[in-house]
Amino acid sequence: MATKAKKASRIEEISKYFLLNLLLSFIGWGYETLLMLFMTGEYQNRGFLSLPLCPIYGGTLMAVYFLFGTPDEARGLLKRVDNPLVRSLIYLTAAFLAPTAAELIVGAYFDKFHGVWLWSYNGLPLNFKGYISLPISVLWAVMIFLFMKFIFPSLKKWIFKIPKTLSIAFAAAFATVVLADFVKSYISIKKLP
Repeated sequence: MATKAKKASRIEEISKYFLLNLLLSFIGWGYETLLMLFMTGEYQNRGFLSLPLCPIYGGTLMAVYFLFGTPDEARGLLKRVDNPLVRSLIYLTAAFLAPTAAELIVGAYFDKFHGVWLWSYNGLPLNFKGYISLPISVLWAVMIFLFMKFIFPSLKKWIFKIPKTLSIAFAAAFATVVLADFVKSYISIKKLP
């Protein structure tokens, strides 16, 4: 009996983290869309998917969270660091490396295998093949640190208040829709000349 309860609890936890990832991906899409609207004066769907989601945001933030927690809770390696300044510097380094690696890998993949640029830093200083740029990576580090310190904990609490059955049902429904959108979007890219 305890094993069934443990398994059900694990499914609920995975469902809630999946919903949190989707929420972060939506916030990332909103941020990108508003930023481009402000910069260009035109609406641009900044996501790879048809849905209003930028999975690179949700995935990156969740990776930082699972590896290091928030700046205040300090998970994993950070648990061993007592000095708050050193802990913050390590966290900022992780917040620098995670999005930089994600942008480099995802950007290079879509460029090399599909001839598609999802973004380009070509006009910015200290960029590498347009996939990443040092000033942008530093900006990401600061923004991630501040987001994970001040906003993420409240979002996590809010998502984790969703009742078990509802969170599992929402996660299953959203997973189906997002997967279908991903397949549709990926097939569309593969058909590009």
